[in-house]
Amino acid sequence: MFEKELADKFKAIFAVDKVTYDTPGESREQNCLFIEVENARNSIKDGRAISVVTGNAVIFQKNESIKFGFFSKAIAEAPAALTKDLFFFDIESNTLRFRDIVQRGFSFTYFFNSQYDPAIGSITSVDINIEES
Repeated sequence: MFEKELADKFKAIFAVDKVTYDTPGESREQNCLFIEVENARNSIKDGRAISVVTGNAVIFQKNESIKFGFFSKAIAEAPAALTKDLFFFDIESNTLRFRDIVQRGFSFTYFFNSQYDPAIGSITSVDINIEES
């Protein structure tokens, strides 16, 4: 329901090559933002899908390419249209992994509100062609 929109927002805000809901696994793929959804409270009412999503996101990167302040700077510089439905906290959490590879992350709350069935639209015009044979 909210997964694609959240992934697209994070990809644009943090300028990463890939955003996924998969677990990092042993390879600890770099330049990929891993999203872990802890809780998603959903409601569908009056043709609207509403969710309050809480979770964490981490990225694995070389220490020199993801300095402290990376997430804070990206959030501050992102257009308000991308961040208006997001609340970030525990920003710049840090875990050393192996040599110069670090795991940095943040926690978030996402307030999702969308049309319940986006495929439903309205007819704006009808074209009829009549041919005689």
